[in-house]
Amino acid sequence: MYTMFFMIINLFVMVFADLVFAAHILEPLGTEIAATTPRGRMFGQAMYEYSREENSTTKNTHLLPIDLEIGIGEKTQLNLEGETLLREDETGNPERESGVEEIAIGVKHRFLDETRVLPDAAFEAEFAPAIGLKGNEHGVKGTLILSKNLHPRLVVHLNGAYELETEREIELPATDEVVNHATWFYNVAPMFRLIPDRLMILAELNGRTPASGNTVLTLAPEVIAVIQTETFLALQNLALKLAVPIGLNDRSPDIGVKFGISKLF
Repeated sequence: MYTMFFMIINLFVMVFADLVFAAHILEPLGTEIAATTPRGRMFGQAMYEYSREENSTTKNTHLLPIDLEIGIGEKTQLNLEGETLLREDETGNPERESGVEEIAIGVKHRFLDETRVLPDAAFEAEFAPAIGLKGNEHGVKGTLILSKNLHPRLVVHLNGAYELETEREIELPATDEVVNHATWFYNVAPMFRLIPDRLMILAELNGRTPASGNTVLTLAPEVIAVIQTETFLALQNLALKLAVPIGLNDRSPDIGVKFGISKLF
């Protein structure tokens, strides 16, 4: 009897662990989920992002964001993030910009477990010591993250964030001018499990509104495919993600492409 009891407990732990791992690598490219990296594990994601914006000129931007999340507690993780501008060019301007766009460190803690009524909830605090190609900006950001299963095949992720950046005008050393920028971020991502924990389809609504009021709003259809194999260790807990952001207003890029690779180590 005791043997059977322990077998059931072990089976439950294994299944629960697999669900946690699967949930984490299924994070959308532009929206955070409330799940945290299991303690002692690492989650990494590399992404290529292209956007095209046409106004009086055409601007093409190529970005390489990289995220590393380390589980340091049962419900707490350490985040290390970096974003590199591979290239940005604009018609009529022979100069092309490139370089490190942002470096950030943060902590995410899941403070509420999902119930029949309440969602999973987490809060993330982030500090970016260097923002912009000149590195003359720094910022802090706080994000509330909610995830709720509405159906065995449907889950919705919601984010709300506030960021405050401080910029020092290095071109004007005599005045030593400092400018603060405040921005609100909001993301909604309903996700449908076409093949549970293997193939997901979703649509992300991503927006940001700076204090100036010039809102940027995009809608991104997205597909996430998970590779699970017992043969090759490198392909275990690996997810491939593809999204096509479409601008919804004049301030947004017209269209873009995002491709990401995620892995739980």
